[in-house]
Amino acid sequence: MFAALNVYKPKGITSHDVVSRLRRIYGLKKIGHLGTLDPLAEGVLPVCLGQATRLIEYFPDDKRYTAEVTLGRTTTTLDSEGEELSLMNCTGLDLSSERLDTVLKQFTGTILQQVPLYSAVHVGGKKLYELARQGKTAELPTRETTIHELTLLGVNLESPAHPVLTLDVHCSSGTYIRSLARDIGDALGCGAYMSHLVRTRHGCFDIQGSISLDTLKESQEPQQFLQDPVQFLTMPILAIDSSEDARLLTNGMKITPGLPAEGTVATRLKPNALYMAVHNGRPVGVIQAVSQKLKPVKIFHWE
Repeated sequence: MFAALNVYKPKGITSHDVVSRLRRIYGLKKIGHLGTLDPLAEGVLPVCLGQATRLIEYFPDDKRYTAEVTLGRTTTTLDSEGEELSLMNCTGLDLSSERLDTVLKQFTGTILQQVPLYSAVHVGGKKLYELARQGKTAELPTRETTIHELTLLGVNLESPAHPVLTLDVHCSSGTYIRSLARDIGDALGCGAYMSHLVRTRHGCFDIQGSISLDTLKESQEPQQFLQDPVQFLTMPILAIDSSEDARLLTNGMKITPGLPAEGTVATRLKPNALYMAVHNGRPVGVIQAVSQKLKPVKIFHWE
């Protein structure tokens, strides 16, 4: 098995739960997801099956979300699951487009985020959420992240005391949308929490192409939804014409792809760049160009 699958994770279950269900559907143990979604979140959860799990680190990892941020209330977990910390009536709060545009611009680009207390980040050898559940406190670390785009999609004033902002967030991996909601609330002077979150894209996987767990479970041929993972990688594909060179790479040995003369493969290789080596249409593995040679980094073994 060597495949990728674009799964739609429903709200209310963990990413690990999704993997467990897929193992039963496909009768395969070796399955891994590309990036965790909290139980309260839903949306795109790409997974790799079989030997493709060894490629997870090479997939593009920027993400896109539609997030709802409820103003005037803060919680311990920064989302709707936590205990209430503060409550404020936002009636009369300036939510003009000019005001909101100014605030959102503060969080566009490379920023520092304080990670949530209820997160899996390690501090002093323990996960923060473990410390929180024990009633202990810890200094929350900050992390650099990038918000490529932050767009206001709408403002729901159905409840004037607690308006809801709907945001489109395009960000780098490692961004906490819960922390972003908290920080936007602080900037507006009213507090806020993340009330709903949908991941609409992860790298090259988008929500339009995602498949629900129910569809996979009910399908007589769930294999029909599997895709070639190579097409989603950003690294270039390098054809290995020689069967002997493919064999050497598979055995962990370096090869010389050609004489260092103008026009040969060797002169076109970028130093230290990674390539997906393919022989006769089948992936050989991830290789690296080092001193006009190709060095195997991760090799696939086919029976």
